[in-house]
Amino acid sequence: MASNISICGICDLRHLSNPSTHWCQDCDEALCLDCREHHTLLKATRGHTTIPINDYQKLPAFITDINQYCEIHNEKYQNYCQKHDCPICCKCIQDHAKCTENIVHIETVIKHAKTSQIFQDLNQCVSDLQSNITQMRTSREHNLTKVADQCKSAVKKIGEVRTKVNHHLDAVEKGLVIKLQDAESECSQQIKEVIKSLNEVESEISNLDNILKGIKQHASELQVYLATKEIEKQVSDKEKRLTSMMENKRFDDFTVSLETHTKIRDILSDVKVFGTVSMETVPTNKTFINRKSRQAQIITTVVKSFDDITLKQVNKFDCDSKKLTGCSILPDGRMAFTEYGEKRLSVRKADGSPDFQIPLKENTAFDISLVKDSTVAVSCGFHSNDKSCIQIIDLNSREIIKILNSTNRPYGIVCVDELLVFCGIDPTGIYGIDVKTKQQSEMNCTFKVGMWSYITFFKNKFYMTNEDNHTVTSFDNKGNVIWAYKDDVNMNTPRGISVDNSGNVFVASQGSNNVTIISPDGSRAKQILDKKNELYKPCALHYDRPTNQLLVANLQGTVHLFNAK
Repeated sequence: MASNISICGICDLRHLSNPSTHWCQDCDEALCLDCREHHTLLKATRGHTTIPINDYQKLPAFITDINQYCEIHNEKYQNYCQKHDCPICCKCIQDHAKCTENIVHIETVIKHAKTSQIFQDLNQCVSDLQSNITQMRTSREHNLTKVADQCKSAVKKIGEVRTKVNHHLDAVEKGLVIKLQDAESECSQQIKEVIKSLNEVESEISNLDNILKGIKQHASELQVYLATKEIEKQVSDKEKRLTSMMENKRFDDFTVSLETHTKIRDILSDVKVFGTVSMETVPTNKTFINRKSRQAQIITTVVKSFDDITLKQVNKFDCDSKKLTGCSILPDGRMAFTEYGEKRLSVRKADGSPDFQIPLKENTAFDISLVKDSTVAVSCGFHSNDKSCIQIIDLNSREIIKILNSTNRPYGIVCVDELLVFCGIDPTGIYGIDVKTKQQSEMNCTFKVGMWSYITFFKNKFYMTNEDNHTVTSFDNKGNVIWAYKDDVNMNTPRGISVDNSGNVFVASQGSNNVTIISPDGSRAKQILDKKNELYKPCALHYDRPTNQLLVANLQGTVHLFNAK
């Protein structure tokens, strides 16, 4: 391509600076108005295609940067090597001597490029993508409106509940005030009766006092003597009356107090929030339009598999474990568990009853992976006094047959052919140990690995959990990320991970007490098990692809077995 397309290429060679008006697609050169006229009349170039320079400038850079001349021989491409899928010039043919049968004239390849099926499919794909974007944008806009309406409805509901609470408290308050008024009235009545009695006695005593004063001044000695006995009797009666009132506790004080109901106090101390706000994702019913029917059928099958998965519990038992961190369904139907707190490997029969245990005296037991039919690998995790290693255990002989020492602390582990791949720390990363040679290697990761990370493998892809960022990452055997799914609410503290026959990823989340299933492409996820299924801190998980059974174990030892449909 010319360095300056605004100047006519032919005139530039003649040291003239005439502005270009057209572009010759065959010569790959800019032309001015005069040169373009000569160009269309010359026998050698009259068949060339020219377009206005403005239209040419509208083409994207990756199109205009395509060179139509051989970079080696500076000759125009005239042929096409179908074996190497590249254009070649006439001088390149000798370099493609072995491709003689696959070399065709370039016109044969490009003459129907704009009307070819692949170009039409490409146009349709772009159109479909535009339709998909429009559809999804409309769906998201509707979702915005829906969320706003839901929040308004929730605010209204809060107000309604508040009003009901206020009315109820008003009624309760009114009833209590009436009771207080009744109590006050009763106390007042009894106190007033006592005061009335005291006033009566006081009046009678006052009368006796006046009599005593009168007889002292005016009565004779005989009269005083005889009257004294009568007055003494009346005084004695008054003393008895007051004493009787005292004995009957007529002079005790009345008190009125209020003790609020404990539940009212609980509201003030325990109720910190008016309610809880939850947010969840619901799978959309919108579908993407795909450019090829075969691809559409494949994607439809995957989506159907993801949407239609159901689990039915077939067994539940308790392992009596303090910290159950790994599990696996064995080929014969038995189940193996690693008990991190007890430092042992436990095997249970298909019905969940105990079979046997293998103590691991020198090491803890974190995760487990099947190596062969009766051989498993157990990672040690981390303990300050333990060795950093992976133990190979023969379940038939119930013995540790091999110890693979590691320079890193292995946590989640999976066996791929003869290679044990594990998530390690000190430092963190993805590592591998060959079972036969015991050689250790490290994967060049482009992502972070957590301390309690679990890992699994399916169809050339690894899948790993990371509790630090609540993420599941899918990556290839070179450490390149294929996709990553994060949800710190519905997939909080992800632990055990496994994949079914369709590529759906099952994840046990200890923090959110549930099991999440992620679609094979990592674009969608949904909760498939939660607290209603008696999950509490689920940690270990294994999907047995031959039997389509899902094994989920809570950290404290409760185990659930499900059939997947």
